[in-house]
Amino acid sequence: MYLVPSDRAVSVVYPERILFAARHVQSWLALKLDGRTFRLASPAVRIVRSDKPARWFSSPEGTAGFNGFYRKTLDELGRLGAGRLNDPEARVIVYVDADHACGQSGAGGNGVAIVSANDLRGISGEAIVPACRQANTAEIAGRCRWIGGMAHELLHTLGLIHPDRSPACQTPQCRSAALMMHGYITYPNATLLADDLAVLNRTPLLSTRSVGRLADCAGP
Repeated sequence: MYLVPSDRAVSVVYPERILFAARHVQSWLALKLDGRTFRLASPAVRIVRSDKPARWFSSPEGTAGFNGFYRKTLDELGRLGAGRLNDPEARVIVYVDADHACGQSGAGGNGVAIVSANDLRGISGEAIVPACRQANTAEIAGRCRWIGGMAHELLHTLGLIHPDRSPACQTPQCRSAALMMHGYITYPNATLLADDLAVLNRTPLLSTRSVGRLADCAGP
């Protein structure tokens, strides 16, 4: 879903880049799961307009803290009748054309992932705008990193968690490679742990299907 605040124009580029990213993750996941992956909706990208300005999504009124941007977007989706948590038949990642505040973040869970404007910029090859005065280690350029971010958040909606407490992923090498830790930064050279594969192989939302070859995520 591409959620457009009232003070932002609808981009003709962003839906195309969201679709490219989704297809890339679809193919990447099929490689990891012996052909099992997700099916895209038709149309794959739904454009939703909000009557709230971009700054509203990150403002502290009503919901503050790390998850504030996520919670306010969820509230707006509910008000607009545009989405629901834990849909048994679908998972959704929402690209909001609004910046989260310093100390906030995108997130995924309960069937819905929500990310902010840098994710749109990232998958479109645009300059990243740091949320704080200084960019953090995740706010880097390169389409592959931001497509990896889609994969990371989307797999949260399918039940995967950060394996920081897993005995199987306590080394710096594992944490840098695991998609559900920091592997989204080096995507598509990221890995899924055995526990991740077990969860994904149990979900009915994935099935064996024919998908395109894995394209160059850094390409045009």
